[in-house]
Order: sequence, then C-alpha cells, then structure tokens
Amino acid sequence: MLLGAVLVIWGVVGFRILSALNPELPEVAEQIEVAELKMPRPSVIDTFEVHKENRDPFLGTWTKKKAKPKKKTTVKAVEWIPIIYHGAIEKKGTPSVFIVSINGVQHVLKKGQSRDEVTLLSGNAKRVVLRYKNERKSFSLSK
Repeated sequence: MLLGAVLVIWGVVGFRILSALNPELPEVAEQIEVAELKMPRPSVIDTFEVHKENRDPFLGTWTKKKAKPKKKTTVKAVEWIPIIYHGAIEKKGTPSVFIVSINGVQHVLKKGQSRDEVTLLSGNAKRVVLRYKNERKSFSLSK
C-alpha cells in the first residue's frame, strides 16, 4: 500500500512537471493586419559636427593639447663603399685585430681605428660593426 502511494505521488509530480514544460497553446481566432507606415523623406538632410573637448570628465581639468607632429625630413641613404670582412686575429681567445677590405684594399684594424672614413666600432669572429658617414652597418664574415 505504501508503494502504491509513493507511485501515485511521484506520478502526479511528474505529470505537473511535464504539463508545465509543454503547455497547450491557445488557438488564435482572428489575425490582425498591421499596416506599414511610410515616413516622408526630408528634402534637406540635417548635418552636425562633433567638437572634441579636451576636458577630463572625472577631474574637471583640461588636458594639454598634443604637440603638432614635426615635419619628417627625408634622409638620403648613405651610399656605402665596397667593404668585405675577411676575419679576425685572436689573442688569448678574444679577437683583437680585424681584417677588412675597403674599396678593394685590405686593412688590419683595431676597435676605434679608421681608414677611408670607415671606423671599426666592434666585432667578433663572425661579424664586425662599422660606421661610415655617421651610419652604422654590420658585416658578416665572407666565405
């Protein structure tokens, strides 16, 4: 008898849940037609401008105006003379002298030395950094 009562109660609960999830829709007796409303177009279109206000909305202070961008000057690229890096002579594991061909003439340079307006800035066994007419350029070891 207890089992029957439990089944009846759970049956009622299940029926109410299913009926709540799938309600019966009422039938529509009459459909209402909706007319489309057409608005006339204005002959003159209203225009407006947005002016930027440089005021901080939280502090109430005015922000500084941005500086006008400076005119960009075009810098002509420096025409490098022919340079070839041949290698380095090492002394106690660190290169101390570098062999560089400038305009087809080989020169032995140390850091800071100049030949034909070319200055050796730095280098290692694989590459050197040279400056010519205030422009730097790196040259790798030629094979």
